[in-house]
Amino acid sequence: MKHAKKYQVQENTLMIVEHPGAAYVPGSGYFDFIQLSRSGVLKRALVNLSRQLSFSLAELAQILHISERTLQRYADDAKLSADTSERAILLSQLYQRGTEVFGNLENFKEWMRTPLPAFNYQLPISLLDTTFGFQLIEDELGRIEHGIFA
Repeated sequence: MKHAKKYQVQENTLMIVEHPGAAYVPGSGYFDFIQLSRSGVLKRALVNLSRQLSFSLAELAQILHISERTLQRYADDAKLSADTSERAILLSQLYQRGTEVFGNLENFKEWMRTPLPAFNYQLPISLLDTTFGFQLIEDELGRIEHGIFA
């Protein structure tokens, strides 16, 4: 059952939890994320994350920079490429941070799908196809957390 244990670690790493202190993130450090990116996230863990975030396959494929069809072809126990794995981890970390700032996942998911002046009235979710978009959202979450509104 070595494979099942590896999946559990990945699933827990990519899982969004309401109480961040309860999340199991191996070491919670960047080196762990680098290692996980390099070794590859299992598609099954990604699918669970997608369900949790209410992402369609098309939305997920756009964020991960792969085609929908390619994503569909992966077997559940197949490992994704390093680039795709890294983007999946970034997505999970962003939603974890948003959950912390907004108090729960549902509030953050709603915010991500609302046109906002801070993002030139674009949906924040539409910015996730670039690393700059991820950073812009992270920066805005920091401002919200500290009560600084533009």
